Amino acid sequence: MRTVLLLVVSIMTLAYGPTASADRKDDIDQIEALYAAWRSAVASADIAGYVGVLHADISLRPPGAPGLDGRENYREFLGPVFDSARYAIRIDNPPRATLLGDSAIVEYDYTILRQVIPNAGAELAPGALVAAETSAHYIDFVTKNAEGRWKVRLHSWQDWPSGP
Repeated sequence: MRTVLLLVVSIMTLAYGPTASADRKDDIDQIEALYAAWRSAVASADIAGYVGVLHADISLRPPGAPGLDGRENYREFLGPVFDSARYAIRIDNPPRATLLGDSAIVEYDYTILRQVIPNAGAELAPGALVAAETSAHYIDFVTKNAEGRWKVRLHSWQDWPSGP
């Protein structure tokens, strides 16, 4: 009986042990790289780079405003956003992913610093950030797409006061 138990534990360790841990670490690394690419796209006003991290069926759910669905709708939303201002991101708490198979919940705290471009005249859609500084707690849902790449499927946040 003891030999059978040891055999079962050994098989489970092989099946779910180091390889599963390595896969999980690889997934976490890929998710962290996704968020680094996203921050870079924001800082450089790179709309193509920004939407490149989004799932085709992305849902944007900003606080106090109607949401929008779909990568192309999100792309249109971003035009006036980046035409009107430049952005920097201060990482208050880095993205932390909780894996759920081929999906994950990612939570993080950022402060977005917005510098308006004089005379830009772009009209922002509801849900766009308009303050010079916005601190928020973000909760995203990310999932692997058909090609096995991690993409943001739901982007949402709750504003919280900045400063003392």
